[in-house]
Amino acid sequence: MGVHAREPPLETYVHNTKHMLVKLFAERALAMAEGLRLVDYCLCLKAAYVVVEGPRGRALGFAHIPHEDLHDLGDTRPPRLEEMPEFVVDLNPLNRVLGVAMLNAVSQYHLAEPVSASIYEYIGEEPVCLIGNMGPLAEQLRMQGRRVYVFERSRELRRHAFSDVEEEILLPACKTLVITGMTLLNFTLDKILENSNGLNILTGPTAGLHPEIVKGTRIHVLASMKFNVEAAVQHLRLGNYVSLALHPQLGRPYAIDLRV
Repeated sequence: MGVHAREPPLETYVHNTKHMLVKLFAERALAMAEGLRLVDYCLCLKAAYVVVEGPRGRALGFAHIPHEDLHDLGDTRPPRLEEMPEFVVDLNPLNRVLGVAMLNAVSQYHLAEPVSASIYEYIGEEPVCLIGNMGPLAEQLRMQGRRVYVFERSRELRRHAFSDVEEEILLPACKTLVITGMTLLNFTLDKILENSNGLNILTGPTAGLHPEIVKGTRIHVLASMKFNVEAAVQHLRLGNYVSLALHPQLGRPYAIDLRV
């Protein structure tokens, strides 16, 4: 009778995440969280939010819930700012959602009032790749006669879009990549940036990172929203999602060029 090696506990595999960008971002945000306290959070129907408070007031961090990736393994834990680096690489997707929401909340607290700018200012050379099916943006670009490739992980959202498995073929040819912040939740951001030969724009309400947190990476532009805390909380508690294009009343959309 053979002797079977004992399988190591799942927690041991988390050590393999130490070089992931999202964990690096969380570690950098941890140093910015001093003096802040977490005062509210919710895993709502479509998205999560975390609200932090400090001497200058409150800020809200947001993250969409990737329903296609949910499973029933592992417990969901109350968010703790000091555990951000562990939350963003947790095996439970809902803990990762809370982790990214915390990361964004700390980022938004320290983010200066952004100068209003449009993501369209940075979409230049073609073909343009949209990582995530951003319908209004794709439609607008196509109306302008631009060549656009759209990729979507979720089968429910994959209308007029390639699966994300085709990214390996087409991404190296793209000159402008508009990347959803959801890539922070599914560990695909690193590979996308490795395959990119163009301008990389990280965008969406889940991409509310502070510019200093992404410094030194291949992210060239950040485009997200500075949330109005009360309006966003009410909107999310009613089970809604957030689109930068469709819900500008929830805050102030912005785009920040990290190359200047």
